[in-house]
Amino acid sequence: MGDAQTPPTFTLGHIYRRLQDLHLVYGGGRQGGISNSAQVPVTFLFTGSGERYGYADRFDEEGTFFYFGEGQKGHMEFVRGNLAVLNHSSHGKALHLFHAVGKGRGQKYLGEFVYQDHKWVIAPDVDGNSRRAIIFRLVPVTRLEQFELASADEPAKHMTLQDSRRRAIAASKVSGLDDSKKGSRTIYERSRAVRDYVLQRAAGVCELCKEPAPFRRSDGLPYLEPHHTTRLSDGGPDHPQFVAALCPACHREVHYGEHAQAKNLMLRERLRVLEASEPT
Repeated sequence: MGDAQTPPTFTLGHIYRRLQDLHLVYGGGRQGGISNSAQVPVTFLFTGSGERYGYADRFDEEGTFFYFGEGQKGHMEFVRGNLAVLNHSSHGKALHLFHAVGKGRGQKYLGEFVYQDHKWVIAPDVDGNSRRAIIFRLVPVTRLEQFELASADEPAKHMTLQDSRRRAIAASKVSGLDDSKKGSRTIYERSRAVRDYVLQRAAGVCELCKEPAPFRRSDGLPYLEPHHTTRLSDGGPDHPQFVAALCPACHREVHYGEHAQAKNLMLRERLRVLEASEPT
């Protein structure tokens, strides 16, 4: 899964050369729209080649991206790249989306996304034959960040820490194939379950600086923020081993501080040891 390696980060709107800046540095297949790296925890998605067999990738008004699966002939299947997109979160892989700005002009970075669900449509293949095709619905990581920070639902007080952890792990292992019909509810419920557990695990103390939460929320609970250590953005994957509860100062530091990368790596190791010692 590349867990020991530092996940790459990219600048929104920046133009990257696919071969020199992406594949030669981070690996992944150099052809096709879905490129799954074996070197770092990343799956690259490329779009912008125009309409493909009757369907064009697109954003909706909320920023959700609809991405056409791979496979030129016959029915699409959940193998190779399509399977990598479906299971990216459970495998600890980030989805980074790029848009071709023109032949030889590079790839514009559109951001990091998370698989939400998918649907099947009838579309022509390369030979003009009708076939079943996959359209992925991908949510911007920034939207999950807003959800996690804004949502102030009180965790269930009747749950023990062990029960809360079991619920979080079960949610993080949900299969996209099983949950594709639940829509956006699935991804936010998964995020909520993991967030509730890590806040309960922290017990009001920042898991980086070990200081008490700086203040209490209006409901009296300590204020800490979820941080996903496998990325330098607040997104997935949603597994307790990869999510910490931090005070606002530490949360900003592991994103923007001078020693952000070192502190994030230290936090990842601390969580790995912590979760390894917890009963399953």
